[in-house]
Amino acid sequence: MKRVIWIAIIICASVFFVAYLLLNKNKSTLNNSSKEVLVASVNAVPIQLRALSRDIVAYGIIESKPGTAKTITLNFDATINKMYVIDGQSINKDQLLFSVIPSPATQSQLMQAENSVKLSQENLKITQEKFKLHLLTQQDILNAQNALNQAEIVYENLKKVYTDKVYSPTNGVITKINYTEGANVVAGSPILSVANTNNIAVKCGVEPEDVNFLKLGMPVTIFLIDYNKNITGKIVSISNIIDPATHLINVYISPDANESLLLNSYVEVSIPVSKSTGFSVPKLALLYENGHYIIYTIKNGTAKKHIVNVVLKNQNYALITSSEITDKDLVVTQGAYELKNNMRVKVQK
Repeated sequence: MKRVIWIAIIICASVFFVAYLLLNKNKSTLNNSSKEVLVASVNAVPIQLRALSRDIVAYGIIESKPGTAKTITLNFDATINKMYVIDGQSINKDQLLFSVIPSPATQSQLMQAENSVKLSQENLKITQEKFKLHLLTQQDILNAQNALNQAEIVYENLKKVYTDKVYSPTNGVITKINYTEGANVVAGSPILSVANTNNIAVKCGVEPEDVNFLKLGMPVTIFLIDYNKNITGKIVSISNIIDPATHLINVYISPDANESLLLNSYVEVSIPVSKSTGFSVPKLALLYENGHYIIYTIKNGTAKKHIVNVVLKNQNYALITSSEITDKDLVVTQGAYELKNNMRVKVQK
């Protein structure tokens, strides 16, 4: 009987021992599986020493330099007879722009001036005949001659002003036509504008808080959106008032290259206002947490969390400072949001 009991005890102990081994093996397998799940896949690049500049980015258009555009007007009332140009057309100096028909009042004034010349000529002739008869003096002849000279000057000036054809005063581009054929134009009204393409500028708007960083002559980079290329230039004028249409400060930039650029085409202007050298990381590597910036570096397959100070940022990179990093460290650029300090990571190739 005792022997049977001992045999039963041995069998039970064997069963429990085998179960214990199997349980520990399953726990080990689960632990290994858990550890494999906690290995995060990330992208990483080396931290680099880099010179970085902070740019003010502004947007604007290409137009004539202030004061160089010509506005064509008439000094008399008239009707537009025929327009020989269209908006956006390139023109040469002395090219015919339009013809006009002076108003009836203008034609009447010109006729009066012409009649005044004829009457003065007749008066001078009569005065000279009376002088020969000793009825008038030499002074009377001089007075009649002066009257004729004045009448001729008035007539010639009116003939110049009351022209029926108007020509361009400069090479350029027609930027705006305000009247069409058959329209009545009042003296002094702007009929059309001619932009001088040899004197173009970039007009862009800058936030008022950024104006203090700008100086005349400061170099800039101009991205020509319609041309898909960059050119350089310099700031030539900074407005002292806010443009009510945009609520920005207008800044004028003169391109360095004398290129033929399309007026009213759009540009993006980058103005470097500060420059520093230090450890740089892609902006994608920066995370904002609890009021400060952090990055994750990788050492021996483990993610290390670092609090960093951001010195300077541009569109792609940020300069940072931290006593814990070097230019030999790898910084995580993708997958950092899933990381925790000391987490195992695998860098994707």
